[in-house]
Amino acid sequence: MRLKNKLVLSYIVLITLPLTILGFGYYYASKDIMLKLARDNVSEIVLKNNQIINDRLKIIQDNSLSLMVECELYQIFDEPSPAGGVQLLENNKKVTGILGRYFSQSADLYSTELVTQGFVYGSKSKNTYPPDYFYTSELYRRAAEGKGRIAWVPTYDYTRMHNLPELAGTDIDYRYMFSAVRQINPSCVRNDVIVRAEGASEKPVLVMNFKEDVYAGIFRDSIPIKGSVFMVASEDGTIISHQDKSRLGTVESAAWLKEVRREGSGTAYVTTGGQRMIACFAVSPVTNWLSVVLIPPGALTHDIADTILFFIITLGAPLLALSLLFAYLISARISSPVSKLLLAIKRVGGGDFNAQIKVESRDELGHVLMKFNSMNERVRSLIDENYVVKLRERETEILALNIQLNPHFLYNTLNIINWMAVHGEKEQVSHMLISLSRMLHYTTDNRRDQMLLREDLAWLQDYIVIMANRFEHRFRVDFDIQPELLEVNVPKLFLQPLLENAIIHGFRNMESGGLITIYGQQQGNTIRFCVEDNGSGIEPERMEQLLKEENANIGLKNVDKRIKLLYGNEYGIEIESVPEFGTRVKLVIPYPGPRE
Repeated sequence: MRLKNKLVLSYIVLITLPLTILGFGYYYASKDIMLKLARDNVSEIVLKNNQIINDRLKIIQDNSLSLMVECELYQIFDEPSPAGGVQLLENNKKVTGILGRYFSQSADLYSTELVTQGFVYGSKSKNTYPPDYFYTSELYRRAAEGKGRIAWVPTYDYTRMHNLPELAGTDIDYRYMFSAVRQINPSCVRNDVIVRAEGASEKPVLVMNFKEDVYAGIFRDSIPIKGSVFMVASEDGTIISHQDKSRLGTVESAAWLKEVRREGSGTAYVTTGGQRMIACFAVSPVTNWLSVVLIPPGALTHDIADTILFFIITLGAPLLALSLLFAYLISARISSPVSKLLLAIKRVGGGDFNAQIKVESRDELGHVLMKFNSMNERVRSLIDENYVVKLRERETEILALNIQLNPHFLYNTLNIINWMAVHGEKEQVSHMLISLSRMLHYTTDNRRDQMLLREDLAWLQDYIVIMANRFEHRFRVDFDIQPELLEVNVPKLFLQPLLENAIIHGFRNMESGGLITIYGQQQGNTIRFCVEDNGSGIEPERMEQLLKEENANIGLKNVDKRIKLLYGNEYGIEIESVPEFGTRVKLVIPYPGPRE
């Protein structure tokens, strides 16, 4: 295949393959995100719905507990039950009123009764049943087992629970109910003492009936996902409420119900009716019933699948056509040796002398590229040679500046020692000669232009000893150097000229009280040194000449030039001075980082 055809084919693969991978990746990533968001949102809805119902049922539960200390109820049941007649109707009226005070505010309650062996107390407007079979029913058994605690009875067929076969074929709106039952031991608080009904008195059973709409009314419209199913099940799997009303009161024996119940609340994948579903569930702390919303995963991803497919077709086709056009144009340009050469020369013109073009063929393009590589290698070699020459010239100039500094300092120091020897100060001369010997050993090492700051400061201390004796201790020197800077390389003898100028020129008119403070701090990527004195200061016109080439001040000029040669023109010395108040010389070098 020709080079142009190879390039066209390569671009087609490079465009279509990523586009396909991105399309599928986007689809599955979006699907997972949508499923997670839906699970989280539905789980939150289930938790909130469960909380709403729990709060309502908790109020009813608490009211039923308060009913047990109702004094008026206690008075009614503390006496023997009337066999009938006016007294029984009067008692029923009172009981109905009491129940109304405690429970009429709850819209969730369908009916409330107090059941005894001989009579059912409460309103008969909604439903009624004789007490004949009550004491053999599941309601009474659960109430008796509770021993005064409330018991929640899952949804049941009202006609079967109360043995009312005559109502089995009729359409009654209270056919399916669930109930809360509690055996009442009436009592009353008198003088801070609880008085209970006599032991022989009958303990009525409080029956609070609910229609399954309590759950259905909240769950049915709160889950806006097509195909979702809600259900509420008791601990034994009895269906309290369900999307399909025909399943009310039936028992669901699926194993996944027990598994999700153990987790309490959350989401899980379950299989029900041969279909994989997402279950969002929560267990009520009031009834211990499980509320579940089942969502088919396909209902969440159906719309996004269509959207992604539309996106791939409408965007992928133009991109593919555009890629083919660009592949043709680019391949035509690359196939031209002149175009390739111009592109490479442009890179070299931008400073990339290391650019090497890989030669994979022996055609005319390969021949031109090999010649270009050879030429570029030669240019880079010439540049490297020129750079080495410049570097050696720079090192030679730095060495010369160091040599220039050493005789200048030695000349000044020997004059001071000679002056002291003339005046007979032998012991001071001895100390100074020892200090001078250490200094000479340090300064004559011209092989290294940079030393550790710790070593350079030790040398500077010897210098201060000499100068302090010479000037009869008219001054003192304080140091404020950050400890971490002591292991940093600095230009050798870079602080001595600054200190010397402060002593010789700053204190020339002072008999005592001279103070020199040497600061050293790291600031970002730089180290800033400062030599500050309280001497006579410098006149403005003289300051302008200090760092000029023609100035006779060899020390300052030497240090400034060395720093610029070593680090660049952005570093060096800056002088501030106020006549009669003192001088501050600032020196800035780059911070190389801590030594390893």
